[in-house]
Amino acid sequence: MSKGLQGSRFSSFLIVLILVLAVALAYGAVYAPARAKALFGPADARLNLIQRSRLSLALLAAREELTAHSPLARKNGKFTINPDESVRGICLRLQAEGYVTSGEAVCSFLTYSGLDRMVQSGTFSLTESLSALDISRRISDPAARDIAFRIFPGWRLEEIAEAVDASGFSFSGQEFLAFADNPKTELRAYLNIPEGASLEGYFYPDSYSFEPTISLESMCVLILERFFTAVQSAQLQESLAQQNISLHQAVILASIIERETQASDEKARIASVFYNRLAAGMRLETDPTVQYALGYDSSRKTWWKSPLTLEDLGIDSPYNTYRYTGLPPGPISSPAFETILAAAQPEQTGYYFFRSRCDGSGTHVFSVTYEEHLNNACP
Repeated sequence: MSKGLQGSRFSSFLIVLILVLAVALAYGAVYAPARAKALFGPADARLNLIQRSRLSLALLAAREELTAHSPLARKNGKFTINPDESVRGICLRLQAEGYVTSGEAVCSFLTYSGLDRMVQSGTFSLTESLSALDISRRISDPAARDIAFRIFPGWRLEEIAEAVDASGFSFSGQEFLAFADNPKTELRAYLNIPEGASLEGYFYPDSYSFEPTISLESMCVLILERFFTAVQSAQLQESLAQQNISLHQAVILASIIERETQASDEKARIASVFYNRLAAGMRLETDPTVQYALGYDSSRKTWWKSPLTLEDLGIDSPYNTYRYTGLPPGPISSPAFETILAAAQPEQTGYYFFRSRCDGSGTHVFSVTYEEHLNNACP
């Protein structure tokens, strides 16, 4: 073969190669970005031509993985992004935990759209109806983060309502109170609470994570379900039967104990004092029930006025255990599970009295007789 013919063929090959490269470059630089924009929205203006082309090609290649609903997606899953976690680490963890089929595709979209700079720490509710594209947008939207909500042991309904107002739900604390004060018949039956009783005492103290769009009823039901699950404990049910008291009575007693002490090792001992007084026909004479009856103290800006005056102790309320014998008509706060268990498992003691120690520890000294009780007063 002549050198001229070989040179001619090589020149033709180069021309074809150049044409192919030109088409590829045109596709990567023009068609792919235009197609990606139509499917995924505009690219981040900060990307240069090469970055935009590369990411556009990656998105088009992963189109199915990004837009289809993943068969691996978890229903009602909670995905938490930790502070200082890298975007790439987040993407790979989404795949590892089964929310998306390709973490790399998610990272490509976040970088392409500039949403990678919007990703912040927090917890997000992810459902099986969300595509990887939906998930990418959700985790980069601070407004889509779950609302962190916490109920502390010893809170009364009004304090929970204040937390509702401070948390940014679509409903108000007043709406929460209206719901809790007059629960639906099915909720009463579910919790087995007496007719006319509110949900005071049944909002389980714990930390919660709620979708920002959650409804009032859905939020309340989720909290009450956590309470219901906890009190199904075989240990608690057996103890209630041994004491021959209902769960509602145990919650009432526990709600008082919760306000009397934060010391776990005292709770069953304080329960024993109340059992002993009830058995002897004595009034409980416990300050928290009076505080509950008094309501909000505007001068001290608290729902739990302290100290109480003689006038306070004389308030005419069925919750005033200085005036009325037996348990008050309902709980006065939300007790922790350990406190409900203590109320159902009292220590066996001869104590009828207790008062705060003089050392500022918040713990109590117990006594059998009233004389001992008086002698235990602080100097």
